[in-house]
Amino acid sequence: MQILLPDKLLVIVEIIDPNTFSGFNHLYPNDYPIFFTPNYHRFEQNSGFKTGFIHHDNKIFMPFRIYHKWVFNFMQIMYPPMCKGERLGHEEERVFLNKAVEVLKSEKKYHRIIQPYVWDVFYAYPDNAVSCPFGQLYSELDNKTMEDIFNEFSPKYRNAIRKVSSFQNAVSVRHNTQELQAFYEVYKDVHARQNVYYDTIQHFERMQQYLGKDNFLLTNLYFNDILEGGAIVSYTSKEANYLYGGAKNPTQQNGSIKLLQYEIIKFLKNKQVKKYIWGGCRLSDVTGTKQQGMQEFKLRFGAKVKKGYLWKLDINSTYCLIYDWMIATQQRLKGQKPVVDVIDYEKNREVIL
Repeated sequence: MQILLPDKLLVIVEIIDPNTFSGFNHLYPNDYPIFFTPNYHRFEQNSGFKTGFIHHDNKIFMPFRIYHKWVFNFMQIMYPPMCKGERLGHEEERVFLNKAVEVLKSEKKYHRIIQPYVWDVFYAYPDNAVSCPFGQLYSELDNKTMEDIFNEFSPKYRNAIRKVSSFQNAVSVRHNTQELQAFYEVYKDVHARQNVYYDTIQHFERMQQYLGKDNFLLTNLYFNDILEGGAIVSYTSKEANYLYGGAKNPTQQNGSIKLLQYEIIKFLKNKQVKKYIWGGCRLSDVTGTKQQGMQEFKLRFGAKVKKGYLWKLDINSTYCLIYDWMIATQQRLKGQKPVVDVIDYEKNREVIL
């Protein structure tokens, strides 16, 4: 969206109470992603985070949450700025972000803006930010029939889905059931085997509670009454986000998880959701990494790649230097390797996608 920004752009950084924030009167749920809704902010705040918006004139809004560690306050942007349900243009986004950084530096409350959520990419980044090229994988659902969408899947995926679907008496797809525990056991097992972080079941219980049946979708797929896998998706009419997934290894049927995603898309289509966001996408060569399998899985559903940027920025360089030294010392004492975030890993890599 191309909008005319005033020469003296007034930007407000505001921690909110989701029950009283007047800005929600201008953020119609059907026009915005989940991160702009009161229910999502209630979920984050009941998970222990402060949340808010950087906004201008009740027109432009950019949601964020706050991490607090020791004496350090870090901001994480949930989604790029939007105006009347649409993204800003490249130049407007750059101007808004620069003004937001200027205000944050003057208020001196926060020390660093860390890597944002990856549910959409930025068109621009503020001056002096560390950035990297990055992508979003998405499927358009609006103005398409399910046949149109199905035909965008790879031939291999279409055949696998047809084969599993032929076992009508064996396949059971359950939406929004009371089977969160069953999903969680599969999700936990996948992440434990890969030795990567996984959330507690209380995290998912809170999400289900605060997002509610109109914004939270849990789908499990069974074959012969045995759980093959499941997924959790958040959604508004604007778009849905594939948040979490888990599958048995191996599944009984090769096409089970492909059918699971097909059924999720069909559910979202019936809810008149316009777009399905599969997640972030590295644009560099991912051959031989676990990202390769994850990205190829989504691309074979006909997912498109939207290109843009991720970025981060130190607001108070002195505090950030002290924090980084403390973390490095802590890791060294524990014998841990330094953690490299996506931005630092990708910033100098060649874009090939």
